[in-house]
Amino acid sequence: MTDKKTEISPAVPAVVSASGPRSESAAGQSARAHEARQRKAGSALLPAFVVVLLVAAALGATAWYQHQEYSRNTAVLSDQVRIGADTAGRAAEQARQALALAQEQSVRLASLEAALQEAREQADSLQQAFQTLTDSGSDLVLINDIDHLVTIAQQQLQLGGNVANAIISLETAQAQLARANRPTLASLQQTVNGDLDRLRAASTVDIAALSAQLDELGNLVSQAPLMVPDDAAPQPLRPQAPGAAPAAGGGQAASQDPDAPWWRHSLAAARQWSAEAWASVRHDLGEFIAVRRVDDPHALLMSPDQATRFRENLRLRIMTAQLALMMRQPNVWATETAHLVKAIESRFDQQSAESRRALKIARDMSDTNIDVRLPTVDNSLAAIETLREASAKAEDEAGDSEPSAESSEPSEAAQPSQPQPAGARPDGQAGAGAQAPGARG
Repeated sequence: MTDKKTEISPAVPAVVSASGPRSESAAGQSARAHEARQRKAGSALLPAFVVVLLVAAALGATAWYQHQEYSRNTAVLSDQVRIGADTAGRAAEQARQALALAQEQSVRLASLEAALQEAREQADSLQQAFQTLTDSGSDLVLINDIDHLVTIAQQQLQLGGNVANAIISLETAQAQLARANRPTLASLQQTVNGDLDRLRAASTVDIAALSAQLDELGNLVSQAPLMVPDDAAPQPLRPQAPGAAPAAGGGQAASQDPDAPWWRHSLAAARQWSAEAWASVRHDLGEFIAVRRVDDPHALLMSPDQATRFRENLRLRIMTAQLALMMRQPNVWATETAHLVKAIESRFDQQSAESRRALKIARDMSDTNIDVRLPTVDNSLAAIETLREASAKAEDEAGDSEPSAESSEPSEAAQPSQPQPAGARPDGQAGAGAQAPGARG
């Protein structure tokens, strides 16, 4: 304000000199008013300027923050786009590899299908060729095939006693003969049919069922208790405690009339106590003393080691019986099963359910006769041998007749031509005018 006054002061004298003292006071007032207005305007513009500065700063900060957010979001989106592009590229590469692998697999599958089709065609052609050779070929080839099948049936019967496999072999031979339909092999077909009927009507031994029973017997022999305790059955079989008497006494005590006199209750209680005491004493005495019938006196003198060896011996005998069943040895079978029955009856405790089951199986095995006569196919083998010899003889005769016929033709051609008499025909017969030499007088 001092400066402004100094600035205005030089102009005051000119105004005063022109207007006088009154003009000087008006100019001062106007100057003061102008100064007041300027001061008021300056004081009003300052908050607006501050507000404008604050708004500009806020807008700048907002713009800067939005720019930073935009830059950050742009960078994130760029990373995501790059990652997505990489993932898509890898997926496309994997898809191309999978497509290439699928194409390669399809090519391999096509080649395998072609090879399989070719193998099927070759198998069909071989089957047709074999069928043609068997059905339309010589009788000797068909006889050899039938001989092979009949020999297999004979081996099944002699070695294993397997009637089912022998029947299958003979049925195959019968089907080949029926398909060939050779009149020369009708007798062989009848013979094969006869052997097949005998095999179907034959009675056989169920080896599988007997083997299963022998296995069960082996398990029972290992677990059933003996007369003496051993490692397999350490606790001997105890007789059942007689609990009927205490139960009966308790029932009588319970059935007493509650209105009965006291001496009746005392008498019933005394009876019940005496019955329970006697049952307890008898049970305790039964723990010390057991009365059993033992046919073999050595059964009670076995040590645990002897009992273990005894069980092992029984299992070995069961295995021997199985081998005898497989090898068709009826004498060995009868001996082993009889020994098993005797051992189980004399050494095992028959109060056990396992011992009774083992004894039943052993007796059933002993009563089973495995000496079953199975029919043979010797008739078919003999018929095949006869037909083979006849076929070979026929082929030999046919081979001998062909060279003789060929040798006779050159001999006739080698004879010189002789002059034929007049009137003779070319075929060697005399003509009408010719006469036999002996016809003349």
